[in-house]
Amino acid sequence: MSVERFIHFGEGLFETLRWQEGKFFTPLEYHYQRLQSGASFFEIPYPPFEVFKKFLEKHLKEFKNQLQPFYVKVLLLSLGEGYYGGKATDYQLKVVIKPFNPPKGKLTLTISPFRKCSQNPLWRFKTTNFLFNVKVKKEALQRGFYDALVLNEFERITETSSANFYCQKDGVLLTPPTEEGLLEGVYRRLLLEQGKAFQHPLRLEDLKNCERFFISNSLLGLREVSFEGLRGIRKEP
Repeated sequence: MSVERFIHFGEGLFETLRWQEGKFFTPLEYHYQRLQSGASFFEIPYPPFEVFKKFLEKHLKEFKNQLQPFYVKVLLLSLGEGYYGGKATDYQLKVVIKPFNPPKGKLTLTISPFRKCSQNPLWRFKTTNFLFNVKVKKEALQRGFYDALVLNEFERITETSSANFYCQKDGVLLTPPTEEGLLEGVYRRLLLEQGKAFQHPLRLEDLKNCERFFISNSLLGLREVSFEGLRGIRKEP
């Protein structure tokens, strides 16, 4: 009997996109490629790109002519054996669509007390096992910040709970390499391919010499942030 492995073991993947005026803000192909990569790694069956695309188009049809941006979360959920070491034999696609209201005002970051192991393969994919990210976000919010940067075991910067991180040094955008233990964001991929950002290991002390800070994801795009509340890193002008 097939069971919902995503419920029992958290075995599933997802992608988040922004839909506005009848199109996606970031390339759907890039999101599919990342989903496909994760599904191959975790041995979860997945649909061909055309099936994936038609599934989303069907659910987004009624929102095609609306000017308001929408948050779209598409989930690839695993079905299969009831033993956690068993096999996934099928998949289920689900989608969540809701109005997207970007955060307003100044976004401030802090440093999370929690750490990542750079060798953990989970960081490379958007899995439905999202509790670490949830905890990072909640802890930052409870201290009055928008989000927090997470460091790895080498005290190097990785990313926030839901976005890639950048610092601008001498007019150049630098972002931590994926090897530090982070997700290769789709918007980040675009910036790297366009030569608008470059990978470079970053420690907290490196931020002292940076002019500006940014985060990015497929909902926000590239958004400037500050480090208000962080002592010893950088004094705001």
